[in-house]
Amino acid sequence: MDTPPFSSASPAGAAASDPDSALVSSVADALVSASRLPAPPPMPTLLAAYLPRLTTSHHPRVLSLAASNPGLASPEPLLAYRSLVSPPSCLPSLLPLLPVLPYRHLFPLLLSFVPLDPLRHLHRHLLGNLPSTSLADAALSAYSRLRLPHLAAQLLHSIRRRSHVRPSLQAANAVLSALARSSSTSPQASLDAFRSLIALRLHPNHYTFNLLVHTHCSKGTLADALATLSTMQGFGLSPDAVTYNTLLHAHCRKGMLGEARALLARMKKEGIAPTQSTYNTLVSAYARLGWIKQATKVVEAMTANCFEPDLWTYNVLTAGLCQAGKVDEAFKLKHEMERLGTLFPDVVTYNTLADACFKWRCSSDALKLLEEMREKGVKATLVTHNIVIKGLCKDGELEEALGCLKKMAEEGLAPDVITYNTLIDAYCKAGNAAKAYALMDEMVGRGLKLDTFTLNTVLYNLCKEKRYEEAQGLLQSPAQRGFVPDEVSYGTVMAAYFKEYNPEPALHLWDAMIERKLTPSISTYNTLIKGLCRMGRLKEAIGKLNELMEKGLVPDETTYNIIIHAYCKEGDLENAFQFHNKMVENSFKPDVVTCNTLMNGLCQQGKLDKALKLFESWVEKGKKVDVITYNTLIQAMCKDGDVDTALQFFSDLEVRELQPDAFTYNVVLSALSEAGRPEEAQNMLDKLAESGKLSQSFSSPLLKPPSLDKTESVKDLQVKTEDETGGNPQDSILEDYTKRLNELCTGGQLKEAKAILDEMLQKGMSVDSSTYISLMEGLIKRQKRLTHAAG
Repeated sequence: MDTPPFSSASPAGAAASDPDSALVSSVADALVSASRLPAPPPMPTLLAAYLPRLTTSHHPRVLSLAASNPGLASPEPLLAYRSLVSPPSCLPSLLPLLPVLPYRHLFPLLLSFVPLDPLRHLHRHLLGNLPSTSLADAALSAYSRLRLPHLAAQLLHSIRRRSHVRPSLQAANAVLSALARSSSTSPQASLDAFRSLIALRLHPNHYTFNLLVHTHCSKGTLADALATLSTMQGFGLSPDAVTYNTLLHAHCRKGMLGEARALLARMKKEGIAPTQSTYNTLVSAYARLGWIKQATKVVEAMTANCFEPDLWTYNVLTAGLCQAGKVDEAFKLKHEMERLGTLFPDVVTYNTLADACFKWRCSSDALKLLEEMREKGVKATLVTHNIVIKGLCKDGELEEALGCLKKMAEEGLAPDVITYNTLIDAYCKAGNAAKAYALMDEMVGRGLKLDTFTLNTVLYNLCKEKRYEEAQGLLQSPAQRGFVPDEVSYGTVMAAYFKEYNPEPALHLWDAMIERKLTPSISTYNTLIKGLCRMGRLKEAIGKLNELMEKGLVPDETTYNIIIHAYCKEGDLENAFQFHNKMVENSFKPDVVTCNTLMNGLCQQGKLDKALKLFESWVEKGKKVDVITYNTLIQAMCKDGDVDTALQFFSDLEVRELQPDAFTYNVVLSALSEAGRPEEAQNMLDKLAESGKLSQSFSSPLLKPPSLDKTESVKDLQVKTEDETGGNPQDSILEDYTKRLNELCTGGQLKEAKAILDEMLQKGMSVDSSTYISLMEGLIKRQKRLTHAAG
């Protein structure tokens, strides 16, 4: 070599007596010397004379000796040596380098090593040996980048206990960031990490507190998120725009617009100007609630403050219109974007519109739109495929949905948790639990964690099968495999207990949810309010309505309809209408369920004239009516003996393009027969049989507002938390009813058979169409005989 080797720390005598030590010393000297050269030769050239004699056992000794030599000018030769002679996963060759490498070398080295160390030997070494500041920073940052927040937090706590080393605030914030991103960690883990940060005498900055706020918001503990503002001020810091935007976003997502408006006012009072993100958050919140006028006003305010609507703004407006079923208007917004020429629809725009087509139009429209997207060079994403899978599952095309997994693979995309959850949910609803559990196994086999939605799907189906203790046990078990219960989880099991008229376990679960600092959404409150009403505890239900409004939540149509229905059920029509009128003053928009509920309440009390006035005023306003509206009135007319008016309303159904159902025919045919008009009844029955309008097996919707059970959960793809009917009755119960019905028909006990039929239809059970027609023919013939006998 041009430069003589730097003198090794090894005594010459020891080298002479130990050939291995001499070899180690010579190689170490060569590395140290190379570190002092401006352009050292390649490692194979530098060590050509030594490489044939070097073995695996030499490498850690070489690196240790070279690393401890005070003449080492740069660690680059040591890294090059390890890279040449040692596999990346070798810990013994890594350890000697850790004390001498700077952060810029340690961080990438640990990023590559940690995934190769599944047994966590390095982690145990770090916990047992005090790391340097550079090593502590690198390890904390590497764990955080690799999404191993539990290891990062454990190391941070270990460093705090020994308190001789102080990592940087940047590294500590990286740990908080990793904990905030993790779906399987609790807010407490972030608070513990924050306490360690303070104990290490690190001064938190805005980013630190914004991470804490984000953690609480993402986990649903909004009260703790707001409390963080006080802690922040205790450190001489004030919330900034990011802090307020995070809080606004969380409250808006929960539907807590009252709190959101208060936060916005506080933000302005503190002199913090709203950003584009602030406006977009508010636009999104109003759009999500279907309050398009209010969303448009925010856009106008945004423009007035020199923020031009961006693609995100257009996309959230599109999403709001689609959610409200205004798909045509959403497409007009897309065309407006294209016409302006400054913004162009992206994959989010197309995904939103495709999802709306699946929901409000038909699958062919959605698939045609996605074809247009591809033609315009917009590449489909995993979300696009998930939307298609969801749409096909909704249409019952489960095999086609499964086939999408193959198409995804062809496009280089792998299914994610949402893909599998959608399929699992669909197969569960289809009653194919075996396939659902097989998909869970496949999901785990792909390395995907079963998440909260999977948990909610399992809970929903356990409740559907009346396995309540198992559901509650799963809900209350320690978090594992990503199973972290949310408010939907609790709402699912609560709804099941209420359905079984067992309110106490449901109320205990509510208390447990509050104790866990989970913030109930409007859907979860609806579950509780409906359950209390079901138990006849209307006063408590009203108390919960007041409570949710005090918390800044906005009641939706379901909330109001539940209360109105409860008043009507108790026969308290005066309070039902007073409550209705009061809520209308508070921006409640009555829907067809509200109308049906009030009309049914009036009819039940024999106030048909008032029910008709309500119907007329409703129709005059151009509002929607459905077959249940007509069934309610037709049944009341028939009960009053006014069959002719009932027949007029029956004819009006076709004018309004509404399809009479089994209940409609049952009421009208029975009324005609009992009114001594069997020929008309027989003609109607013959036309019904010829038309094929009755399927082989049919059922009637229950005469209660069906959408009182509509409660949607959180993430774009959530489990229903309420289900009044719980699906079809159990097969054995249906068989018993059908058998009894057939026996009575065969035995000529038509009156008793009619009572069984009415009960089946009232409960929404399926009735064989041939049995129904035979029974009605028998009743009509019997009535004919009675009429002739009377004549």
